[in-house]
Amino acid sequence: SKYSTDHKHSANHGLLDILMALEWVRDNISNFGGDPNNVTIFGQSGGGAKVNNLLAMPSAKGLFHKAIIQSGSFKNAILTKELSQEITDTVLRELNINSNQIDNLRATPYYSLEKAGRKALAAVEKKLKESGHEVTGFGFGLDWLPCLDGDLLPYDIFSENALGLSRDIPLLIGTVKNEFPVSAFTGMSDADEEQVVSFVQQQRGDQTERYIQAVKNAYPDIKRASDLMDVDLTFRPGAVYQSNVKSSLEGAAPLYMYFFSWQSPVMGGKFKAFHCMELPFVFDNITRCINMTGGGPEAQRLADIMSQSWVNFARYGDPGHDKLPQWPAYNKENGATMNFSERCDLWHHHDLELLDIINSSQ
Repeated sequence: SKYSTDHKHSANHGLLDILMALEWVRDNISNFGGDPNNVTIFGQSGGGAKVNNLLAMPSAKGLFHKAIIQSGSFKNAILTKELSQEITDTVLRELNINSNQIDNLRATPYYSLEKAGRKALAAVEKKLKESGHEVTGFGFGLDWLPCLDGDLLPYDIFSENALGLSRDIPLLIGTVKNEFPVSAFTGMSDADEEQVVSFVQQQRGDQTERYIQAVKNAYPDIKRASDLMDVDLTFRPGAVYQSNVKSSLEGAAPLYMYFFSWQSPVMGGKFKAFHCMELPFVFDNITRCINMTGGGPEAQRLADIMSQSWVNFARYGDPGHDKLPQWPAYNKENGATMNFSERCDLWHHHDLELLDIINSSQ
């Protein structure tokens, strides 16, 4: 591919790999019975973030025709070129390597690189916060991310130009209910409500009562007290924000939103609907991933339903089928969201009050 030389100084080499793979599909997939004019890309977590980047890349235009983002939506998950260069310069200082000695990185042990990288990210993040700037990342602090290099990635993913590039791409987007359940990592899976409220108080202060009630309103079928502290607050707000922006574009292709709330029974249910939990259902390999899913007929039934939605969307651009309630396209007014769980129901803005609290506190 021409990009391997034209972009040899780019900080976005991972995206170049994907771009070259899509070019190969365009040029060769018909030899294997595939349709180069009906290509769907999808990814989860960092993979979902890469889908977002591809949607904003002029050089990827026309190489895919539908997109799926699973737990990969963020309001600000891309670096400026200047910030990327500052992180690089800080890493080099940590390693005592001058900019004219870059080749020395090849001989640097992985552990030293990793340690310098962590220190550099922490130092640049601290500097950003002290100067009052927003920290770019996945909600867990500054991280290694693609950057706006003015070439491969000339546009921010929510810019007018980027949104115009992907206006005609149907999108399926969603998250899982718990992502990283706090209780599982704090030993509070079986805590009582008093203990949970005390924990939430440390984060929410005088908003605690309102927050707890908003969680109960959004999810009235609470089975254990720790459910009040385990609702995802990182990926879901970003997915809703992106859905509102995308679906509001004049003449935009349809967008479908999903929510995965099925609770894994593994290890007494402590991990709930955690990050990646939907993947065995999407790929219909429940038994192969029995350590995640617990297996069983109910899980398999949901996998049959969910995998069919992904297949239908890839083939037709519509994830609906006869084993689901009618699934209309999402817009900011209807909030239409298909909930995948023991029962599959269409929800409408079920957590609007909770999202208002989270967004107002950021």
